[in-house]
Amino acid sequence: MKRRTTFVIGCVLGLMAFAGPAGAPAEASAGPLPDGDQRPVVVSAELARPGRDDRILEAALEIDAYDNAGIVRYEYRWNGATLGTVHSTDARHPTVSYRPVSPSSRYALQVRAVDTEGWRSPWITAWQGTTPPPPQVIVMGDSVASGYSKRWFTGRANCRDDELSYGATLRAVLAEALPDRWSPTYTNIAWPGADLGAIVAGGVDTCGVRHQSQIETAKDLADPSTWNVVVVTAGINSTNWVDVVAGLTRDTALSISDRGDAAACRRAVGERWDLDHRRSTIVRDAGAIVDGLAETNADVFWTGYYGIDRTRLAPVWMPIGAECIQEMALALDDLHRTLRRGVAGRATWVEVDVADVSTQPWAGWPHPDAAGHRTLGNIVARAVTGRA
Repeated sequence: MKRRTTFVIGCVLGLMAFAGPAGAPAEASAGPLPDGDQRPVVVSAELARPGRDDRILEAALEIDAYDNAGIVRYEYRWNGATLGTVHSTDARHPTVSYRPVSPSSRYALQVRAVDTEGWRSPWITAWQGTTPPPPQVIVMGDSVASGYSKRWFTGRANCRDDELSYGATLRAVLAEALPDRWSPTYTNIAWPGADLGAIVAGGVDTCGVRHQSQIETAKDLADPSTWNVVVVTAGINSTNWVDVVAGLTRDTALSISDRGDAAACRRAVGERWDLDHRRSTIVRDAGAIVDGLAETNADVFWTGYYGIDRTRLAPVWMPIGAECIQEMALALDDLHRTLRRGVAGRATWVEVDVADVSTQPWAGWPHPDAAGHRTLGNIVARAVTGRA
């Protein structure tokens, strides 16, 4: 009796080649083999364009195939001016690597099935055309993502610094993990002062520049034919956290003891921190962001915030010391739980699981400095490459 099975193959971009308008000639199908067995048959195979749930440099290939004994693996080749090298992939978790080929180039993909006896089906052309362009990295959100910096309390800030932003580190790590020809593009569209509602609708940053909706900007940038990674840091500006921290730094400056600092922190988080009245709005707006990004064909990573306790506003002043660790952690955990509710099932949450994100001194505090951005970028990169 024939067994008919349908398999889905993930294709890692890497090996395509194009052999003429219809690919290379298929091997002739054989009748009964000497032992009475027969060759497996691939009825159809179709390669889909990269999807938001695919790993970077992968795509889905749906195969309808059957054999009287069972299919154990597939073999594939990407054909260009000449026939490509034959590669093997396990039928249980089949993948096809595109790494040796170039983006935006013409190739054809052929596959065949191999059964338990080692008999092979004829080659069948699963796809032919132009490979996707390189992956895209888009960073959006607030001042943590934008690379905001300010040295002195007077004078203008730098509201967006693409090279300072942790997005630059993320892009560099991905570029190192991929072949040079597949090095990803990188665009930073975050701006300081953006709360969740402004990311949806647009607004004015802290430098006085008006921006359109970051979602609409991401849609304009994203190419749905390739792999898009959108990284977001946002949510803190939809709370009163900035006011809480400003009041706390004032109180600790006036305090003369660690006990006084601890009491100030308890008051700040217990009395001033007011997430409850904003919780439903945060959940709604975070959900609207990830829903809007669905049109970008992007894998979305939402990065949590880092603790600012034990960071220095000035070389000799740590306004939120170790005595505030518990209160600071409780406040951020509450915000993170709320954000995760909003993005659940539609974005990968990235926890900042280190206690030493280095920050800028003076007017730039508590934003990350260059070392802090590298730390954040590497944390996000681990999440992205782990998924990829």
